[in-house]
Amino acid sequence: MSTITPYPCASRWTRWARWSSGAAWWLIVIAGALGSHHGSAATASAPAYTGPLQPAGTRSVVTHWPVLLSHPWGNDTTTSFRGDRVDAHGNYDVFGVKQMLEAEGVAVYQPDKVPFASHEDRGRLLNRKCAGVTLRQLLCDSGSGQVVDGLEHATVHYCSQPDKRARHGFATEGDCRKGLKFNLICHSQGCPDSRYMMVATTQAFSGLPLYRHIVSWTSLAGANKGTAQADLVLKLTSWCLTSACRSRLLATYSAWASWRSDRKLIFDGDESIRALTRHYMTVSTDMRCHPSAHRACPPSFNERYRFPEDPAHPILYQSFSIRINDIQHPCHRQHAFIWRYLNSVEGPNDGNISVESQAFTTYGSNGQGGRTPVVARPFEGVTLDARKPHPGFYHMAFSDYVVPGINLGRGSCGSEDNSAFRFSRVQVYRDVLAELAERGY
Repeated sequence: MSTITPYPCASRWTRWARWSSGAAWWLIVIAGALGSHHGSAATASAPAYTGPLQPAGTRSVVTHWPVLLSHPWGNDTTTSFRGDRVDAHGNYDVFGVKQMLEAEGVAVYQPDKVPFASHEDRGRLLNRKCAGVTLRQLLCDSGSGQVVDGLEHATVHYCSQPDKRARHGFATEGDCRKGLKFNLICHSQGCPDSRYMMVATTQAFSGLPLYRHIVSWTSLAGANKGTAQADLVLKLTSWCLTSACRSRLLATYSAWASWRSDRKLIFDGDESIRALTRHYMTVSTDMRCHPSAHRACPPSFNERYRFPEDPAHPILYQSFSIRINDIQHPCHRQHAFIWRYLNSVEGPNDGNISVESQAFTTYGSNGQGGRTPVVARPFEGVTLDARKPHPGFYHMAFSDYVVPGINLGRGSCGSEDNSAFRFSRVQVYRDVLAELAERGY
């Protein structure tokens, strides 16, 4: 049986987990001991799919509109959405999902944002990224930047191809740029990033709100309500004793990590941790403000950037949530501290994000804040032996992590036997697109 180890850059979430658990191991152990809480072609009027994702089988995965992938926290585009094939060093194939889908005729764009930044900055980069080294340059704020990535760049590339324009009936390149739409698939922090882009930015060519150029939004283990893990980091490091609510230590680390990964100088990376707190996402973007009967606070991120529900432009919103079922499995036990802590505070989780945050059926915590238009769907593991339930999924399963059952059950994180399980990362995306294609998206 082959032994596969996780791609080392795939798990900055894991490194963060180890860092925070190392700094606060005693709190996590205590918390863990407490136990767990129990011209569009889209047929928008069709009922949304519900329940588990169905295998694509022989169905076409070619969607009417192109696909835009929004990558997670801590990763760049080369360490996100990898395939199933693994080399001798345990590295999964770069751009594996994109290449597989393109081989079947799907138009796929995978913009590179930055590994560490706020939802707002990463959302702007998802829309439009310029050449540069600093965050200001990448955000096109320097005034002379060339657009090199993002939805805007994808639009220009797609519309430059006559056969693509003809597919949608666009007479000219300009018409295409003003009318092109996308299916958006996001993972982890890539989901709040994409929501900010949809709500708060405009499309460069049409001048319309960006959501008018999105036909479907699919969240895979999205950090849609933040995570208690980020709350814990802020609490232990006393970030918010000052009004700035910043950590120079993590800002320095993120700058080093950003430079090491893709030669960018991002000195505001600590804002990504603040942005991922449950307070920022569901209570108030003012980290020192706690609303009460006598005190009003600025709205939370989720309140500021609610999903557009425009009858003139309906969008399919859906989420897929995962969880770790067996923390003692060799692929999961390294995440035990954080998993137990989150279990005690938020309930079932994938080692980084709770199922409630991923599902995103309400804007606030514990059913508060009003309902979202999201259709929440669980993602379940496949087992060939009813006596052996699937051990579940770590947070980075959709990106580039070892999952019990990958490679037809031959992969492992040690010497364990995973032959009774099945998982294919690229197949997940095929299955999602088969559903979208079937409904005309």
